[in-house]
Amino acid sequence: MALSEIVLIGLNHKVASVEVRERLAFSDDEALSFLRGLRDAGAIRGGVLLSTCNRVELYADLGRSGVVETLVNTMLASRGLAEGHRGLFYVRQGRELVSHLFGVAAGLDSMVLGEPQILGQVKDSYFLSRDGGVLTTPLNLLFQKAFHVAKKVRTETGIGERPVTVSFAAFNLARSIFEDLSTKRILILGAGEMSRILATHFFESGTRQVKVANRTYERALAFAKAFGAQVVPWDTFPRAMVQSDIVISSTGAPNCIIHKAMMETVMKLRRNASILIIDIAVPRDVEASVAKLDGVYLYNVDDLQEVAEEGLEQRKQKAEAARQLIASEVEFHERYLEHQELSGMIEGVVTWANAIQEAEMSEALHKIGEITPRQQDVLRKAIHRVAHKILHNPITGVKRLVVEEDVAQAADIFRELFPVQEEQRENGLPPRSSSEGDGQ
Repeated sequence: MALSEIVLIGLNHKVASVEVRERLAFSDDEALSFLRGLRDAGAIRGGVLLSTCNRVELYADLGRSGVVETLVNTMLASRGLAEGHRGLFYVRQGRELVSHLFGVAAGLDSMVLGEPQILGQVKDSYFLSRDGGVLTTPLNLLFQKAFHVAKKVRTETGIGERPVTVSFAAFNLARSIFEDLSTKRILILGAGEMSRILATHFFESGTRQVKVANRTYERALAFAKAFGAQVVPWDTFPRAMVQSDIVISSTGAPNCIIHKAMMETVMKLRRNASILIIDIAVPRDVEASVAKLDGVYLYNVDDLQEVAEEGLEQRKQKAEAARQLIASEVEFHERYLEHQELSGMIEGVVTWANAIQEAEMSEALHKIGEITPRQQDVLRKAIHRVAHKILHNPITGVKRLVVEEDVAQAADIFRELFPVQEEQRENGLPPRSSSEGDGQ
């Protein structure tokens, strides 16, 4: 099960513009069709195609006959990209490939350091290949290990604990103040990108009581449709604040839209029940003096940016611990594959020995002549015990070498003791390869 037969070709946000990434992107149906086409053409044995807004990466099991250049050319041609884009692709193999995939799954290679969404995207790509019949055993082992490592990184380093973007800092703030966001009533002022990102965070947390107000009613309507929200006419949003627990303001207004006098009226109607106002607009939407009112908790973009920067610095520190953990896991996976190769060799020797036993048994029965079934069973078991005792010490010895971390030496010794491949060829038996049994 040679790791050298797996190759990664791809590009990401670090080397390619968003326009190139968009053109290279694959839908699920396109990805599966592309992988099957490569497999049927004999270019790969199987593959996993990871296509997100920030990266397109093909993890391909080449077997012994694949050519990397063919994969790059085919990928470019399939998306109508010119040859000039070849230089954007990186190629990874061996330990470098394993380290890269583990880092991707753990969020260390993301635009937002440590973000958790990428793991779900990697899993989706894996399941697409598995269910679509284009996943081989080596790829299965590699990706299963990547999922394990990503979980271990998040659990042991806590890299995703602190927010590193203003939008997530705002959501995290609300989550820290209110025990259960799903029961809270939220009013969103403005229907731009920041509002949409925040609404997504709240929606995914289970919040369903959302209202939105925007100066352009049609835009508010489109926004509301995406989140099942209720549209509030712009000129009535102060009244809507009376019935809200959280107000998020992110408009493009040149001046404040929420003033102290307005909030005094709102708070009287609320009977001074607490309200959280998150102002992520630049310039600010909420007058600074609003924060002086009893029951009003106001946070602006500067407050949130400070939290985000602190979180990013903390994530950078934890990322170093994560990389060390990944390096250790890469080495462990490499040794595991080497051990699997040795296990395949041992299994081959046992199969070879069993074939010899059966041949000798047949010859002995032919020479002995008629004997009872019980006598045949006694003879078969005796021959089996002899073969088992002969093989026991050599197999135990090579396994001990594996424990002592010398797999290469163990494999060499085993080949010298049991040149099974050569004997199989001489006797017309099919040689057993480490890739035998790979699922597709």
